[in-house]
Formats: sequence, C-alpha cells, structure tokens
Amino acid sequence: MKANIAFTKWQVGVVALLGLVVILGVVILVRLGVPASPSTMVQAGQLQPAPAGAAPSKWDTDESIRGGLKLVATYDSSGPDAWSAADHPMVYITSEGAGYRHRPAKTNLGPGVQIIDAYTKKVVGSALFDLGGKTIMQPHGLGIAPDGKWVYIGFRDELPSGETRALTLVVNPRTLKLDKVLKQEGYRPPGSPEFVGALHHSGAFTDWQGRDRALLTYGFGAIGGPYFLLDPKDDNRVVRAITYDDVRPIGHPYPSPDPTGKFLYISMGSPQIQEAESKIAGIAKLNLETGAVTAIEGVGNHPIGISHTSDGKFTYVNDGTNSMVFKIDNATNKVVAHTSAGVAGPYGNRLSWDESKLYTIGKGEGSHNTGGVVGEINLVTFRPENSFNQPIDVGGSIMDHGILHPDPKLNEMWISSAGTWETIVLDLNTRKVTARIPSPNGGDTHSGGFVRYARDWKGELLIDMFGPQKAMYQTMRERVEASKKR
Repeated sequence: MKANIAFTKWQVGVVALLGLVVILGVVILVRLGVPASPSTMVQAGQLQPAPAGAAPSKWDTDESIRGGLKLVATYDSSGPDAWSAADHPMVYITSEGAGYRHRPAKTNLGPGVQIIDAYTKKVVGSALFDLGGKTIMQPHGLGIAPDGKWVYIGFRDELPSGETRALTLVVNPRTLKLDKVLKQEGYRPPGSPEFVGALHHSGAFTDWQGRDRALLTYGFGAIGGPYFLLDPKDDNRVVRAITYDDVRPIGHPYPSPDPTGKFLYISMGSPQIQEAESKIAGIAKLNLETGAVTAIEGVGNHPIGISHTSDGKFTYVNDGTNSMVFKIDNATNKVVAHTSAGVAGPYGNRLSWDESKLYTIGKGEGSHNTGGVVGEINLVTFRPENSFNQPIDVGGSIMDHGILHPDPKLNEMWISSAGTWETIVLDLNTRKVTARIPSPNGGDTHSGGFVRYARDWKGELLIDMFGPQKAMYQTMRERVEASKKR
C-alpha cells in the first residue's frame, strides 16, 4: 500500500539567531556561533489513506502479507549530508521521543533520531518527524541496518479525528530524512490493548550466509509478535515473517540472533505465564535455515534481555518478573544455572569484553519502572559480585539498555536513561559515570547502536541492543582466550 505525502508549501526563511530554513516541509535548525553544534531536522507530512481494496504494492512480498506488514508511504530521502562522516567516523545512533506518561519529556513532543560522536560524546545531528498527529507513544527502540544506511524506529500518534496509528519509520541517517512509513496490521491476541501492535525493538545482524538482515519486533509487555526480517539492500522488503504460526506463544519482544546469525532466540511468554506460580516461561530457538524451533523450558516467568558468549556455547537471559538471570547451555538447550540479577526488574544485559562479567540494567520492569542502577554478575562464580557495594547507581531513571562501546580500550557502556532524557556513559573499569549526554531536543531515549563510517559513507554496524556483530564477537573471543593465559 502506498500513499502520497502532502508537504507544506515551498518556503525559505532565515532567522538571525537560529538560522532557520524551511524547504519542502523539512525544517533545518542550525544554532549559529556554537562550534560543533548539532543540526535538527523536522520532516513533516500528512499520510493519505490508500483506496479501499488497493492491490498489494511492488514492495509487498508473500511474507510481508502473511505477517501483516504494509507500506503506507514513501519519501525521497536523498539530499545533502546532515552531518559529516569524515569528521565523525564512529557514532552512536539512538532514538528520541516524548517520554513515558509517568515521566514525560518537558520539551520534545515528537519521535526522532539522534547521532552522537562515539569519542567526543557530542550530538552531531538529530531529526524529529511530524506525520500530522499527536504523539501518544514514543519510540521504544532503534535499529540500524548492518551497512549503516537505514535506521528504524516506531511510535504511535492520534489524529484530530481520534484515530490512532502505530507507525514504523525508515530513516536515512546520512540525510536524516524519512524514506518509508510502514504499518503492522498482523495478528494481535483478542482483548489485548491496541499499543501491543506497535513496533517495540529493532536491530540487525548478518546471517549465516553473509546476508544483511534487519529485525523489527512488534508487541509490548508479555505479548509479542509478529516479527519481520527485512533485507536492507532490497528496499527493506520483508524476507521472513515470524508469527504465531511459527512460534507460540511469543513473549516480550526482545529476541537475539546468535553469533553465527543462524539461530534466533525468542522469548516465549504471555500475561498468564508472567503471573504463574512456577517458572514456566521459555526461549524459542528458531533455526532460520530450516524453520525448526527448539523450546528451551524453565526460563523464569518473563524473559527479556538476552546475551550470547562469543563462542556461542552459552546464553544468558534476564527474567524481569523474578529479577533473575538464567544460563542456557546451547549444546543441550537446557537451563544449567540461575542467579539473582542483583537489580530489581532487570531489562537489558551485556557481557564484558572478556566475558567474565554480565551487566544487568535495573529498570524496575514489572515494578516501579523508574530504575536507574546497574548490576554486575561474576560469571566465574555466577553470582552478583560482592567486592563492592551493589548495585552501581548511575543516577538514571527508566534505564533499559546498555550498549558496549566498540573500542575495548575505553571499556565503556552507554546506557539509555529515558527518565532523565539522556545517554549515560559508564566506565566499567572504575564503575563511575564519565559522561551524561542530554538528548538534543529534551526527549527520552531507548537503545541504539554504534556504527563506523568511511568518508564515502560506507558503513558498518558494530553492536546494537541485540548484541555485537561478527567482527566485535571475534574481538571478544580473542580477549577471552587471552584472559585464560594470564
């Protein structure tokens, strides 16, 4: 399904202090006289409904139709560079939004993207998008294509008519302009709230055959699905849908590809499983080559964050309800151990470079949902570290994801802190905060990833919320082996 975009009139204006330019509905805000200041672009447009009974578009595939993902608008995302890859060869790209109802942003009202230099920790570009409605749910994640050419975010808005929409935006990070708008209209369990149909998390990986894949996951709470694997090099068309016909039930939408890119680990849960007296949730290990699913049982009540060791032998899964971490042996597909997460309501987790530690992000999932602490688990003893006072208080709030900086010399973790509207940088050597990076428009932030760009904009995703990419996994493996020799 396609729709035309009705832009505002062609205008050009200059505001002396801010340097405001409006071109074809795109607002470019440049603060004059401030070195290395970011530019903010606001792209606006109205989505027009497709005619009733419209035939599938050329973008559609059998799998997009099976899963219910539709193309509703296309944009021309070409244009001048919004920031310099030559000056900023490694960046952290994350989302920006209007905040939670219990912790709304004070200034930002729209969904957007922000780009931060990975070394200077300065925002070098940002974008907000207005599609004609009032934002009622902010982006809860951000994905980046393996070659760094596309960014994926989702949000919900409400039109003046009262109609609500859950939209997925495909953004060109080079120009910070919209390229596509998608909408998921697949299966939603009867009686589930409407927001369950919105995009939650997204990320990317290279599969076992070297093919780039972007992964969009829909659902909220303990109700997940459907998921979609896109080919970023083929106009972001859907190559595979993952629905209840493939995995049932799908729990919280926080999957993770294994280091080979052949297996996808998917939370199996539901509101009933989350509230059950026994730990009956599971992980579905989906073979992307054959479609076979192996159910790994006894993974708490609400599996969320997932991390794999670089050799693929073990997987660690957070249980947000019971504040525990489960260890899975991937050869036997069995839970072999569990321990306290060291924080209340853990959300994301992340392995250290030498895989001797696992860091858990204490969001307060299923509880107060305002957590701002990090737990540290010693993976040799498989218990929370007690050589210092736990947890690590970084002064955040509603923290959900921690992303390991790709430079092992820095040994940093960049943490999304939605309730303080910033990205927090934690030095893992000292366990001290070394930087707080405010969102440029005062919005909240959820997850993100590090990308390396060449001068010609050839990009490489290094790590995102679903885990490291193959090159970074290799560096981790080398560090694990080196640590054994010490």
